[in-house]
Amino acid sequence: MKCPKCGKTISFQKKRCDGCNADIAVYRRFYNLSNQYYNDGLSKAYVRDLSGAIASLKNSLQFNKYNTDARNLLGLIYNEIGETVLALREWVLSKNYQEEENIADYYMNILQDNPSKLHNVNQIIKKYNYALSQANSGNYDLAILQLRKVVSAQPKYLAAHQLLALLYMNQGENEKAVRSLRRAQKIDVNNTITLRYLTELGVNPTAVKIEREIEKKRQPRGNALEKAEDPKFFAPDPVLRDGKINKWSFLHLLIGVVIGFLAVIFLVLPTRESAIADKYNKEAVSMAEEQTSMSSRMQTLENEKKQMEDKNTDLKAQLKRIKEEAVDETAYDNFLKAVTLYIGGEKEQAAEKIIKIDIKKFQSKAANELYNQIKEDTFSNMSKTKYTAGYSAYAKGVYEDAIKQLKLALKYNPDNVDAIYYLARSYQRMGDNKNARKYYKDIVNNHADNAGYSSQASKRLGELPQE
Repeated sequence: MKCPKCGKTISFQKKRCDGCNADIAVYRRFYNLSNQYYNDGLSKAYVRDLSGAIASLKNSLQFNKYNTDARNLLGLIYNEIGETVLALREWVLSKNYQEEENIADYYMNILQDNPSKLHNVNQIIKKYNYALSQANSGNYDLAILQLRKVVSAQPKYLAAHQLLALLYMNQGENEKAVRSLRRAQKIDVNNTITLRYLTELGVNPTAVKIEREIEKKRQPRGNALEKAEDPKFFAPDPVLRDGKINKWSFLHLLIGVVIGFLAVIFLVLPTRESAIADKYNKEAVSMAEEQTSMSSRMQTLENEKKQMEDKNTDLKAQLKRIKEEAVDETAYDNFLKAVTLYIGGEKEQAAEKIIKIDIKKFQSKAANELYNQIKEDTFSNMSKTKYTAGYSAYAKGVYEDAIKQLKLALKYNPDNVDAIYYLARSYQRMGDNKNARKYYKDIVNNHADNAGYSSQASKRLGELPQE
């Protein structure tokens, strides 16, 4: 053990430093606690309780951030569950705290000497993040497809297994969810997220541990159990640290608490008050900047208002010319209502009106131009709105409403591939394989550039019975 004041190596049993005569009793207590938490984390790692081991090792580092054995083991566990970036972070910190004779050099060299492995790790992280964004956006099928690639490339990526299981549960595919959770449990047997998901599915969350104990009993004496769930880190085994407590341990702990309390009163509170003052000063500056920004936005809105007024004037002039050239009074009246709604900013209602108008009844060039202008400005957004309503109905299992809304989305934009795909899915869920096949083929034949939906459509076609 090294003296925290002068750095001299001293005996663990000493109460004062031989070099500077500093009282090290409290420091020795913290050193003891750090080693005890490290030993607890090491024990949990050996039985695959990795989440418990992470918690213990973090506690160990709270008491002694220079405990490089605990930090290196924490990095190994992060690497074991697929969190390579977190593992590298811990090893880099360990190297900064102990430059010489640090096993972290060995761990980092294994990764850094293999550029292809680092590249693969980077690609896996990108794929996981993309799958997570797709899941948040409601594109569950694409998210599942991406996560399958992630767990195939990195079978020990715990977070990917858990997210994949959650998506399977959302889709009602509980058997697949259980398989993913069992794989996650073999990586970390006591992870609370995995156990909660298994409980929600009505599955015994301790089954993996029971199977593991039975398998160990079947092994002949003297032979080590070689199972995927046993800890097989790629480095030499960590070792236990001395964590003995003498009869004065609890007294030292009490002294440490008193010192900590006094430190809070005399050191932390004044700093806290200063931090609060700085916070309010920053907020005042931020409010001034926001006021300036609001003034700029108001000026922009004024300019936009003037542009809209000029645009409305032009539209009214065009409408006047169309009225003079119109032949069909009924068509003209409907067209007039659509333009009036458009001028008033009610674009969705204008789109609903104008889609019912047969533009061929108008011989006027101005009418055609105005029709196309309103169509270009409203149909795309209207298609997205109807798709959103259709997807919401699909997610709730109300497939008839979903089909109705998604067909409207395609009426406004026949190339809305999102609407085409979920229209096919809705038909498939209702057992209408003929229509489902029709829309899946539309994606495969006419939207091959959309790799995600094209791949999913091909897969779904294979699930349908032959014609």
